[in-house]
Amino acid sequence: MIAGKEGGDAAGIVFDGVKQATATGEDVLVVDTAGRLQNKSHLMDELSKIRRVLGRLNPEAPHDVLLVLDATTGQNALAQVEVFRESAGVTGLIMTKLDGTARGGVLVAAAEKFGLPIHAIGVGEQADDLRPFDARAVARAIAGLPPE
Repeated sequence: MIAGKEGGDAAGIVFDGVKQATATGEDVLVVDTAGRLQNKSHLMDELSKIRRVLGRLNPEAPHDVLLVLDATTGQNALAQVEVFRESAGVTGLIMTKLDGTARGGVLVAAAEKFGLPIHAIGVGEQADDLRPFDARAVARAIAGLPPE
């Protein structure tokens, strides 16, 4: 875990993370850029910079860029996907907060509109509440049918 000081350069922290992961022989590096809003252009610019830094360190990086969407945002999620795809090169989706009243229909719309795979869904706040995406189960939930 590498963390920088508040207000520090996010791309610099990512640079340090890649260097440390490479030095210790890690196969996977997860960069969490939580708390970004698509209407904050300086935060979107930081994402673009992070992507450029990763590409300079490893031309194949990043391998995956997953956007975590909140199921309660509804149709606003489509605007989020569009902006984050442009700034960060999103390659897949995860949707959280499917344990409440939100059914996640926008997830299907976003995946179809942008041609992105859905990797996982969140049905709670614990680590084991993040589950692989099961299209049949989500379709049943959207239709208001009980689980099989």
